[in-house]
Amino acid sequence: MVIKNNFCALLVIFTSYLHGQEITGKIFFYYTQPSTQDGIKSFALSRTYLTIAKKVSDNITYKFQADINYKSSPQNMYIKNANVDWKTNMGKIVLGLQGMNMFKIQERTWGKRYIQKSSMDYFKYSSSADMGMGLYRAIDNLSFSTLITNGTGYKTSENDNHKKLSFQAVYGEQTLNKNDGFNIGTVYSIEKYDMDSVTVRNKSVIGFFSGYAGKRIRAGLEWNQNNDSGNKVTSQIKSLYGNYNIKSKTAVYLRYDMFLTNIKEYVEDKDYLILGVEFSPGKGLIISPNYRKTNEESEVNINFEFKF
Repeated sequence: MVIKNNFCALLVIFTSYLHGQEITGKIFFYYTQPSTQDGIKSFALSRTYLTIAKKVSDNITYKFQADINYKSSPQNMYIKNANVDWKTNMGKIVLGLQGMNMFKIQERTWGKRYIQKSSMDYFKYSSSADMGMGLYRAIDNLSFSTLITNGTGYKTSENDNHKKLSFQAVYGEQTLNKNDGFNIGTVYSIEKYDMDSVTVRNKSVIGFFSGYAGKRIRAGLEWNQNNDSGNKVTSQIKSLYGNYNIKSKTAVYLRYDMFLTNIKEYVEDKDYLILGVEFSPGKGLIISPNYRKTNEESEVNINFEFKF
């Protein structure tokens, strides 16, 4: 849902203050300098998250999150999350427009969302949010989640009667960007779609991941596969990333993605390299000069994250 009037956003913020909700925000800002002669040097916003959350009882919490539509106009906003968390004896039930469970843990291990999406998100193996319901349950260090969603993502209404089923299982620490430890896990999703008026096919994604954080080092690796039975295409992503804290507020990092568009045919890999350094001059601000290279081009960026 796109909000084309900034007054709506201001009204939401003002109303939230009156009712005592918790408000947080993040702004992702960058400068890019492409290597190609026809590339455009530019400053731009890539994300402006406004998040409002409130715990209304011991077992009910709601969350609202808006973002900018930077591809059309940074003046337009859309709803990214609008959901209710309900704690029950079976686990936590989430109802409404919510974050998906396909790459949430991997994104935290990567820890540089303001620089680039996680590999599964970047190569469009799954939307980051969708409309539906989810169940989350933990047993000691083992956690499970199952979501039933529209499958069209958070920017598009449902377009058929088929629903997407997504499953995640992870053992260990889930927030390696904040805590030391390790994790290992798997994700799987499947959704039917109408290839024509009589034929139904499947799209499925399976992934395995692992991460570690400790002694100034944070590292992760992923293997993901996307299969489309209708188009007979199976693609793969292998991703490796690491972060080393030189000082408390300075770190260097590296990420390398290997994307094979169709393993059933010989197709050239699409490799993606990110190498950079980040530092924080003060609370709420991170600055990161970085170099990026694909098979086709390279560029130098400076990324910024503001948060409150």
